[in-house]
Amino acid sequence: MFKVCEVRASELLGEDSVLYGISDAETQKDFLLYGVSDPEAPEDHSIIFVKGSLGETYTNVQNSIFITKEDMALSLDASCIHLKSSMPKNYYGEILEQMVCLMPKTELRLEAGSYISSDAQIGQDVKIAPFCVIGRDVVIGDRCEIGAGTVIRDHVRIGNDVIIKEHCVIGAEDADIYRPESGACRTLPHLAGTIIEDGCLLLAGAILAAGDTRTTVLGRGSMIGMVGDVGHNCQVGEGTLISGKASISGHCRIGDHTYVAPMSVTTNRIEVGNNAYLGIGAVAIKDVPEGEKQFGNPARRVLEMKKR
Repeated sequence: MFKVCEVRASELLGEDSVLYGISDAETQKDFLLYGVSDPEAPEDHSIIFVKGSLGETYTNVQNSIFITKEDMALSLDASCIHLKSSMPKNYYGEILEQMVCLMPKTELRLEAGSYISSDAQIGQDVKIAPFCVIGRDVVIGDRCEIGAGTVIRDHVRIGNDVIIKEHCVIGAEDADIYRPESGACRTLPHLAGTIIEDGCLLLAGAILAAGDTRTTVLGRGSMIGMVGDVGHNCQVGEGTLISGKASISGHCRIGDHTYVAPMSVTTNRIEVGNNAYLGIGAVAIKDVPEGEKQFGNPARRVLEMKKR
């Protein structure tokens, strides 16, 4: 889990707990919440949105809030709170918005033509070009370069020797939608964070979305090419190349030393194995095995294409 705050459950829920059938005993529970966590790997002191049939038993998780549909029964530790709603994703979004409001405010200071949050931690020999914006709870390692016009959103960790070229967006909110009571279309606050490991390269216009349940990770020595994008909750391995205008959709896992050619696309929740290869314009609609080369729409092995 990416720790983004220290908020008390009682302060976060306020009077809402009564509206969702929480017992008197549960309303008396109080504990610190540090952020959100993945329902497939839930952690203590977090908010966890459980949907579908992801799980029914979470007795090993303590001091957390679970949000589900009204008809879902969970086996939970006595320290946890279970909130139920007919529209659980919308309620989850509203809870996260309240968590953001309760976080400490930070100021942006103007330095050499860029706006940098007062709590940003910036290492040695870091070069930041003009017209950048660096949000709160950001850590940048040593010997990094940030190109002009780049926006680094909140809750981002950048390793050493990372180069980010012009007009990139790091930690962006991706299209995971909910609707508040007004009916407006909104994205979930992406509080699971973003990590760029040592030695990565992001070329001009690259976008790396933050996670909203699982931290988005760009592995050591990897690249995102010009105007390429990696969606929310994705994990990209070491030494992998995501080429220009390629698009990795949300919840994907890309292996180590993998090549994704220009204009290739993956659909959601795809796994691309280590040392795999997606050719130019390939559209991966199912998992790509380790070491396999695939081309076309839909993407398929070279051997299959020759048979046709």
